[in-house]
Amino acid sequence: MSALFQCPTCQQALHIHQQSQGLHCDNKHHFDRNQQGYWVFGLPKKRVDTDSRQVLRAKKFMLASGMFDAVVEQMATLLADQLAQHQQVLHCDLNCGDGFYIRALAEQLALQLPQLALQQWGLSEAENALFAATKTDSVSQYFLVSHKTLPFADNSLDLVTVIDQQLKGKEAVRVLKPNGLLLTVSPGPRHLWQLKQHIYPDLTEKPFSLNLPKTVSLVANKEVRYTVDVSGENALTLLDTTPYAWRANDKVRHEIGSHAINQLEFDFVVTLAVKQA
Repeated sequence: MSALFQCPTCQQALHIHQQSQGLHCDNKHHFDRNQQGYWVFGLPKKRVDTDSRQVLRAKKFMLASGMFDAVVEQMATLLADQLAQHQQVLHCDLNCGDGFYIRALAEQLALQLPQLALQQWGLSEAENALFAATKTDSVSQYFLVSHKTLPFADNSLDLVTVIDQQLKGKEAVRVLKPNGLLLTVSPGPRHLWQLKQHIYPDLTEKPFSLNLPKTVSLVANKEVRYTVDVSGENALTLLDTTPYAWRANDKVRHEIGSHAINQLEFDFVVTLAVKQA
């Protein structure tokens, strides 16, 4: 394990401490797995806004309902084309939440590439999300760490995924091997359109803008569009997963929550890129 990792504090290689089974570097920075099952590599310097227990449970219910299966299937299809000759893949998911996409992607890849050995890590700045992840998943490993300094060595991973989040900084590409894969899932122009209409009175459709680091090359860009009938309660939970939820005042939230939405639009763009050798 330690050969893959570097200290997020001083960027020195991490070694296994035989007595504690924790990780340490030559500068005596030490990191351990806590009783909840996730590794603590440090907390971000600024406060992280985390979901309440109620919202976490609601999100978990929606993800498990199959609402996002089409997205996972497209992710796995794109990856299977690139990983067909691989025997092992080291995969990190940034801002992993409760680990849903880690587990779902592993299941789909196992169907398409049964020979593939997949080792996965989920990273988050939210402790309550990691607590939920480790309660469900005893196979993958989960890290509490700032996304600004990942605890992986340079050129160490085969795959990094960034799902429904903005790709920021250079860390995601730094930790990829040459020819390693970067897979992102981004909301498309029509994503949750009927929800956004409650918040933006003059809503207009804007074209999707692809923003990839210069050190990667585009492999594929696929749209995933479908509709789902959702209850008012689930519509509010979906709203809380968006960056514009803060714009919804009590009146707007009541309007959304009091009615089911038929044919709510889901619109995602799944992008696969490869790190230039």
